[in-house]
Amino acid sequence: MNGKEPNKGSLSKKVLSWHKLNGRHNLPWQKNINPYKVWISEIMLQQTQVSTVLPYFKLFIKKYPNIKSLANAKLEDILELWTGLGYYRRAENIYKTAQILKENYQFKFPKNYEDIINLPGIGKSTAGAILSIAYKKKYPILDGNVKRVIKRLFAIQGSANNDSNLWTLSESILPNKNNDIFSQAMMDVGSLVCTINNPTCSMCPLIKDCKSYKLKLTKIIPEKKKSNLIKKKKIYLLLIQDYKKDNFILMKKNNKEGLWANLWNLPSFSLKKELNNFVLKNKIKGKVKVFKNFSHNLTHYKLDISVFHIKLSNKLIIKNYNWKNIYDKIAISKPILITFEKLIKEIENANGNVR
Repeated sequence: MNGKEPNKGSLSKKVLSWHKLNGRHNLPWQKNINPYKVWISEIMLQQTQVSTVLPYFKLFIKKYPNIKSLANAKLEDILELWTGLGYYRRAENIYKTAQILKENYQFKFPKNYEDIINLPGIGKSTAGAILSIAYKKKYPILDGNVKRVIKRLFAIQGSANNDSNLWTLSESILPNKNNDIFSQAMMDVGSLVCTINNPTCSMCPLIKDCKSYKLKLTKIIPEKKKSNLIKKKKIYLLLIQDYKKDNFILMKKNNKEGLWANLWNLPSFSLKKELNNFVLKNKIKGKVKVFKNFSHNLTHYKLDISVFHIKLSNKLIIKNYNWKNIYDKIAISKPILITFEKLIKEIENANGNVR
């Protein structure tokens, strides 16, 4: 590969200087920094944009301001706050970690890398972020944004494009001090400047050092991953409305494993005939009609969702199902949230916007 290697010793100074003027300084987890807030923010930010995380983080910290309050919460309560944020396994890992911090660490977050990396849901990059940002220790991070900066900076291609090499390079550019600021600065460079598409190289503090820029490779680095075939999955949901109270819907809590584990769900089926059999078997009386059709993308699935609606004409009791008030806080998935939002709008329009 042609091109002069970046001067690793000067990189951190340039990034820190850029961040002082151009970086983000007012994110809620940057105020009164502590390991707890860094941990929660880093978990929420996994595969999720800052703009999406902001309102969730603020509500979460307001309800659970410290480890003790979180450790005394129920999983159901945490999942309720997580509704709509996606990747619900993260919320379960937060719950599990809180219990470990309660039992083994007296409600304090550990300072040792090995202790942190063994907590549920925490990988090398999240551990590095906690150690560098909260404890100001010299640890590298390699989230998606930083990984992209490293790859372009050193023009990483082919056999060099492996995590072991990227971690080595990330560690090689760490400053001897101000690692807390440097970690955030590198994430900001990746998020604000060295973007996936159309990076604004003219605004980058590393433009003079970037091998990809010099060699005109910014459009092909990072190398495109071979996309895994996204599986399509059909789901039929049944929205059963109480015959007296429009805001009460029949729901069942999902199992501890599988899609949307531990969340409340509508009766769900993979085939339309299964939905019809459920209606017949439970002697559900009322007109079945199409309520909403929409798609919902997950990491490895594209869900094609059809929601059917029944307004009951009689009382109904089905084992393992419960009547839930759609105005209450319920731990539900994004598709159920979308469905409820449509139903709430219809109810309020019918009632003249009066609940």
